[in-house]
Amino acid sequence: MAKKTFKRPRRYLRSRITRKLILDTALDVFLNEGYSKTTIAKISQQARVGYGTVYSHFKGKDDILSKVVDSVMDEFYNLLEVPFDPDTLEDARKIYYNLVLTSFRLAEQHRPIMKVYQEAMGQSETIAGHWHTVIEQFITSSSRSFAYSQNKGFARDFDIDVVAKAYILLADRFLWEVVNETETDLEHIAETIIEMLFNGFFNSKK
Repeated sequence: MAKKTFKRPRRYLRSRITRKLILDTALDVFLNEGYSKTTIAKISQQARVGYGTVYSHFKGKDDILSKVVDSVMDEFYNLLEVPFDPDTLEDARKIYYNLVLTSFRLAEQHRPIMKVYQEAMGQSETIAGHWHTVIEQFITSSSRSFAYSQNKGFARDFDIDVVAKAYILLADRFLWEVVNETETDLEHIAETIIEMLFNGFFNSKK
C-alpha cells in the first residue's frame, strides 16, 4: 500500500507566502526609511497587502523588526555554541580571539540592518530589551568559560561574573563602533581586547 503524502492546506501556504512577502518588504522599508520613519502603513502599501493583514501576522513594527533581524541574531547566537574546552592557554587565547573577531565581522557584514536596529534600541524598550537579553546570554557563556579557565589553571582567582560582564560590555561597545564605522581595523581591535584580557594592562613585574 502506497504511503499517503501529507499536504499543507492551501490557506497555510498562502499565509506563509504572505508572511515572507511582508518581511522582505519590511526589510527594504527599514533600510530605506530607518526605524522611526517606518510605519505599518508603508509596509502594507509597498507589500500590496491590507493593513489588517500585516497585523494578522505580526504584533507591530517592533515584532516585524525582530523577525527581520532574526537571521542576523542567529549568527550571533551561533557563537554561543562554539565549544570552549582548550587544553592550553594559547588554545584559549585563539578561541577568544576568533569569537571577538567573528562578532565584529558579523557587525560589519550586516551593518545596514544593524544601524536600523541600533536606532530602534534608542526608541523602543522592546528592542532594547531584546539586545539586553543577547548580551546577558554572552555574559553567562563567558562566565562559564572563565570558570573553566580557572579550573584548568589558565586564569587567576577573580570574580568571574564581574570580569565576564566587563569583557562582554567592552566587546559590545566596540561592536557598535564597527557598525557606525568609527572603528575599521577589526583584527587590531580584537587583538588588543584579547591582549588586555589575557595579559592585563599594567606590568605587574615593575
